[in-house]
Amino acid sequence: MKKFFILLYKLINSLNKLEAILIFIGLALFSLFIIIPFAYFYQKIFADDQPSYQGIIKEAFYQPINSLNPFWAENIAEKTLVNLIYDSLVRPDGKGNYELELADKIITLDKGLKYEITLKEAYWSNGERINVSDVIESFNYFKLYSSNNYLKDYFKNITLEKIDNYKFTLTLPLKDNLFLQKLSYIKIIPAKIWSKYEPSNWKENEEELIKVSSGPFVFFQKNNNTYEFIRNNYYRPRPHLEKVIVYNYQKIEEAYQQLKIKKINAIGGLMPNFLDNNISQTLRIEKIIIPRIIGLFFNANSVDEKKVNELKTIINRNEILTEIFNSRYGELSDSIFSPSIKKILSLPQEEIQQPIGNLSQFNFKIIVPDGYLMNKLGIYLQKKYGLNIEIKSLNEINNLIIPSKKYEGLLYGISYNLIPDLRLFFEDKSLLNLTNKYDPEIIKLIQEIEMGDNISPETFKKLDERIKNLPIIFLANLYYVYVVPNNLRNFNVFYLNDPSEKFVKIEEWYLK
Repeated sequence: MKKFFILLYKLINSLNKLEAILIFIGLALFSLFIIIPFAYFYQKIFADDQPSYQGIIKEAFYQPINSLNPFWAENIAEKTLVNLIYDSLVRPDGKGNYELELADKIITLDKGLKYEITLKEAYWSNGERINVSDVIESFNYFKLYSSNNYLKDYFKNITLEKIDNYKFTLTLPLKDNLFLQKLSYIKIIPAKIWSKYEPSNWKENEEELIKVSSGPFVFFQKNNNTYEFIRNNYYRPRPHLEKVIVYNYQKIEEAYQQLKIKKINAIGGLMPNFLDNNISQTLRIEKIIIPRIIGLFFNANSVDEKKVNELKTIINRNEILTEIFNSRYGELSDSIFSPSIKKILSLPQEEIQQPIGNLSQFNFKIIVPDGYLMNKLGIYLQKKYGLNIEIKSLNEINNLIIPSKKYEGLLYGISYNLIPDLRLFFEDKSLLNLTNKYDPEIIKLIQEIEMGDNISPETFKKLDERIKNLPIIFLANLYYVYVVPNNLRNFNVFYLNDPSEKFVKIEEWYLK
């Protein structure tokens, strides 16, 4: 190396001034030809793909939005926006489990009867730190004013005790392995802000109440049916997107038209009939697994179960998935746990029962919810198997037909959460026991899941086998379809309890 530099020095000294200038210019030009393309490709490959702090999601909703009060939110649209602006102590992680949100640490005490929770250093959108008083008041309000009667009654039996400003305990009357899942539904509100208003005045002052929140985005303004949410600058990690704008339409068809003319760049819950049309190249489809199942539920007091079992053996699920649901947007299942749900429950994947026997006609009278897919499926079942279908509104089915138990069969869908919460569907005398049949062994297995020392895959397998003996014909699990911008990055949501949780990791999203 030393000899090289000596020879280079001698060569330079031997050149005249003009030769030296020409060589210098040549080396400079050569360097530019190398450096500029390298810098360009480096920018394209690496720098352009780095998260930026800009970009707007413009999404269409098509359900009424009457309130963004976290205690009153009822439909999917309202709950989705509440999840956008308010945090819980824990949240789904998008992969089938749960992770800490406002909680920094959770310690289980007294064999699962008590939890000690330490809050992380987190702040309201006005810059004040979130503390235990906020948590206690949130639970007090929830117990008194929540529209979710099931969870409201559940948390009435749970006590909170303050240890210091950022640590407290929760005490349960009975051990509950589903407790953290239920905890994820409780949103924490800023006690100082909410204490200024009597609950009777919440509605008229709602926009002021919800302007201070803890989520990655905060409510900014409402203009007619347009809601604007801006980045919460006190949220950590700092959200990459600048805004989320929600346009609320009356019908899904109207919302879909706005997607086609590019007024919006995101929409969730589209049915396969919309997706059969070409989606713009500026968009892409994300499919999210929800723990739910569509099936035929027969009233054991009104039908011949032998005939139900006969229909169960000949029904063609593959044909249903292809012709009704479009095979890309769902998965067939002859179990309450569809194949994807079995995966997160660590259950063995079994071959789906194929149709056997001769095609027969059945004169069961089936109540079908008034909706495009259910109507289409009902008509298919009528033509293929001779079922007599009767279309009813979902409101009438839920509030009149199911409580009266005066039906032969229902074409219906149930949801049961990531850690299956199935008691209400199988308890004796429960309104949601759609088969009107009670199996104490099923309840025993559910109790083991809820209160046992370990939630065992073997327990879920036994439960699955017992449920298959009931007069239910499980058909398919339809994915939740979410259309998003094609340049959206860091969308890592694969499993959720329900569609309202789709913004669970929106702080990580960015537009390239």
